[in-house]
Amino acid sequence: MTKPSVTVSVKIPGRILDHIPPPGQGRSGFIVRAIEEKLARKAIAPWKPTTARGRRLAMLLKKGKRERGPDLTVEELEAEIRERRGGVQW
Repeated sequence: MTKPSVTVSVKIPGRILDHIPPPGQGRSGFIVRAIEEKLARKAIAPWKPTTARGRRLAMLLKKGKRERGPDLTVEELEAEIRERRGGVQW
């Protein structure tokens, strides 16, 4: 379920206002995309276990890393999933 839009009023410096679309010509979409892009660039904190069980699992993952081989790229992972699903595109 999506949340409804909310109108927000902000002050924008003139030097920035000159570089965004005018009202009625995509200003809101431009601002929303810029904010979404900024949020997507946030660094994801690495997983750090906080419980004894989590620490044991982390130790097992670290020990087995050499046996698993190199990590797959996104493209390799998608190809593997397609192959396992019988070549179905998604």
